[in-house]
Amino acid sequence: MTDYQSKYNIIDEKPPHNVPLKAQYKRGFAYYTMRERLPVILTQVIDQLSKDKEQIVNHFGEEAREELKHAIGEISKLKYELQTDKELNPIVSQLGDEKLWNDFIDSLGEQNSFYSACWLYTETYMYRRLNSIFENTSALKKLDYFQQQKHKALTNSYEAMGAVLQSIENFNQDAGNKDETEVGEFFRKMLKLNLWGNRCDLSITAGQDVKQDGDPFSLLAALDECIVSDHTVPVWECVKDLTHSGGHIVVDIINDNSGYELFTDLCLADFMIEHRLAQRINFNVKAIPWYISDVTPKDMQWTLDTLGDHENPLLSAFGKRLKSRFLSGELVLKEVHNFWTSPYEFCRMQDVCPALYEELSRSQLLIFKGDLNYRKLLGDFNFPYTTPFRDALRGFVPTSLCTLRTVKADLICGLQEGLSDKLDAKDDQWMVTGEYGVIQFVRK
Repeated sequence: MTDYQSKYNIIDEKPPHNVPLKAQYKRGFAYYTMRERLPVILTQVIDQLSKDKEQIVNHFGEEAREELKHAIGEISKLKYELQTDKELNPIVSQLGDEKLWNDFIDSLGEQNSFYSACWLYTETYMYRRLNSIFENTSALKKLDYFQQQKHKALTNSYEAMGAVLQSIENFNQDAGNKDETEVGEFFRKMLKLNLWGNRCDLSITAGQDVKQDGDPFSLLAALDECIVSDHTVPVWECVKDLTHSGGHIVVDIINDNSGYELFTDLCLADFMIEHRLAQRINFNVKAIPWYISDVTPKDMQWTLDTLGDHENPLLSAFGKRLKSRFLSGELVLKEVHNFWTSPYEFCRMQDVCPALYEELSRSQLLIFKGDLNYRKLLGDFNFPYTTPFRDALRGFVPTSLCTLRTVKADLICGLQEGLSDKLDAKDDQWMVTGEYGVIQFVRK
């Protein structure tokens, strides 16, 4: 055992089943995240702030110059605490979530350091603490230190977005002659398109540019073998039954990444409204910059404006149609909720935030996007991989829900017996590459 391993109680093995994932297990992705990925992300924030200093001062005023210097020092301090497994310090904030956070930190007891606490808690803490540095300034409160990367994630993908919209338009042109089976088949394609949009995740690439190119629809059939748990049929059966019920159907999307993935979220929502599969789609986004590429209200507005003003007529028409749907109330950007940027797993929502739980329970379908939401659904608990999805939710079923997630962390559930062994034999890193995906569903 190295001095480093001994000092931070590192265990040279994979995380065992039926325990929370922690960075203490050297052969787990949590260890790699704490040791390599997160320090790189913080260093890149520092580098970007230093590079853009004059631009930031011009935008936020001369007062920002000194505050920027102080913020960089605080980020360096956070990086040191992370690398040396320090205890989690209280969050100093005026966002209204500081008591929620600090009560949670107090509840951790002795397991309250970056390596000893559950990975979900510590990685989430790092991003919350990072934002608190800027909240406690006068001039930089509204600075989004991840904005450039998020913008590139959209602008790098215009060609693919045009191809997606052309495929959807081709289907919609003859919509009146499409029967329910055809609409269902295309809806399932839309779910898969939306799933693979989750590959464009800047927190996994440590902020390096991501790009979706080619014609994503043409790739879907070839990618089917990479969906290791595919519940698109029961999702469609649920949606179809809802449409037959004649009620007012509300769907909530719990968003993940900006850029191309948000574009596919909007495509799915637009398709569902167009084909009367729902009367309203709600978008649930983050209150603050989060995991590099997560959607904030500002990102949503910028995306709508960028699409609406685009020179490509397909993108422009789509952007204008989306804005019209938001104005009519068919699409709704929900008021941001601090629970989405809390450390809590979703099975604790009903106790910690009963109002949000009740709000979600009034929806007919929840669509959870991405790896972090999946980790929160499972609570970063390393269930045996064949554990049924419903069991892994530990009672969190406020209404029917599904998750669209490309696999970027070493936890999963709902696999058929023996499948993980086959995938391990092909590539023992398959759970952290984003090459595989799940679409999993439980009905209320």
